[in-house]
Amino acid sequence: MNTLTVSIDEKIKNQAQIKAKNDGVTLTFVVVQALKAYNEGKMKFGMIDDDDEIVASYDVTTKAGKKACIEGFKKLIK
Repeated sequence: MNTLTVSIDEKIKNQAQIKAKNDGVTLTFVVVQALKAYNEGKMKFGMIDDDDEIVASYDVTTKAGKKACIEGFKKLIK
């Protein structure tokens, strides 16, 4: 087993911990399952609007795609 250190906004982490606890799992379990789903191609990154229409999709296998994805998500947070 390996250790993964990630910097996460405290508010986001706390909300996720509460949600995980309410679901009867740990935050570590949620992260591990997310990584497994991502590795298996079951989780993809993109943006959707309120009616679930995909408005952006990113190829996160490239440096430019990763940068565009991060910038897109940052715009959603503001």
